[in-house]
Amino acid sequence: MANFAQRPNSNWQAKIRRQGWPDQSKTFHTLADAQAWARAVEREMDIGAFIQRDDAERTTFKGAAERYSREILPSKRGKDRDKYKINFLIERFGKFSLASINPAMLSEYRDERLKVVAAQTVAHELNMLSRIFKACAMDWGIALPQGIPTALVRKPAVSNARSRRLEPHEWKLLQPVLAKCKSVYPLAIVELAIETAARQSELMSLTWQEVDLKNRTIRLRGVDGAVTKNGDTYRDVPLSSKAVAVLAALPRALRGSVFGISQNALQLSWERAIASARQMHVHALLTEALTTKRFSEEECKAQIRALIYKKKQPSPMTIDELKRLNESGDSTLVDLHFHDLRHEATSRLAEKLQMHELMKVTGHKSSAMLARYFHPKASDLAMKLG
Repeated sequence: MANFAQRPNSNWQAKIRRQGWPDQSKTFHTLADAQAWARAVEREMDIGAFIQRDDAERTTFKGAAERYSREILPSKRGKDRDKYKINFLIERFGKFSLASINPAMLSEYRDERLKVVAAQTVAHELNMLSRIFKACAMDWGIALPQGIPTALVRKPAVSNARSRRLEPHEWKLLQPVLAKCKSVYPLAIVELAIETAARQSELMSLTWQEVDLKNRTIRLRGVDGAVTKNGDTYRDVPLSSKAVAVLAALPRALRGSVFGISQNALQLSWERAIASARQMHVHALLTEALTTKRFSEEECKAQIRALIYKKKQPSPMTIDELKRLNESGDSTLVDLHFHDLRHEATSRLAEKLQMHELMKVTGHKSSAMLARYFHPKASDLAMKLG
């Protein structure tokens, strides 16, 4: 039975005491509101559907997200990226209580974000919300009156499968540019990625203690030596003769990292090399086209300098040739990611290894996942048919 009492500040407090249920109380501005709340709570108790709401109403999303960052996030892979996501979500939902965040609110958020960022990003953010709500319900005993709200939110369809491979002519352009880097490591890392199908994070975590050139193997681990992406403690990978030569040529210490470069520095070197090699490729095509138009070698150089530095106006013919090249669909070194080297390496290794052997090298747990990285060329398959 509910009891009602008026507080000194004129507010009304409703109290419910019922055997078998925890005592409930809540304060309202009016007696009518207090009575309506009491009726609703008692009705839920009658049918066994009552859920303790106090913790969810008192806890803001900001409080829950910050607790997740302190207690759970440090043990996760990719915690730096996740920390950024959490801070972004706090800006949007931080002031709301856990009890007030519902599926409709999250669906609206999803639709707004899809206008700004890719579906993959939105899916990651919804997954982070789900992880925080699950921690509240399963680890901290905070009952969520509406359940985990993300369970009723449809995630955007994500199409992130890639079939991009490093083409032979692209490597001819890219290799000499990487070789000109001040550090020997960018080229070595790229070459080793092509030979081993290792992830960038696995190569950056490689130490000399886990390199065995005599037996031609390396032991790969995840970020900072932790478990690999698929959850294995480590993965032993065989080395080709080329991979052995790459490692043997590097400056070697008894201990420590094989590659004396940060992941950020590697990424910058990769992006600069791609941009530089692409520019050289376009300039070569443009020079060839202008030469056929009876431009001299010096005139070609002058026209290209005008395009690059924009201190002079290129001739209309030069601009037309550049437009033609852009519209020709030439995709040399366009949209090439470092991770695409894993696709290239897997496809090459598939020509030499059986599927079960290949899975041991790449670390894939299923043939379906392996298939996402195996992209044979139709022309190569045709050669096998005879």
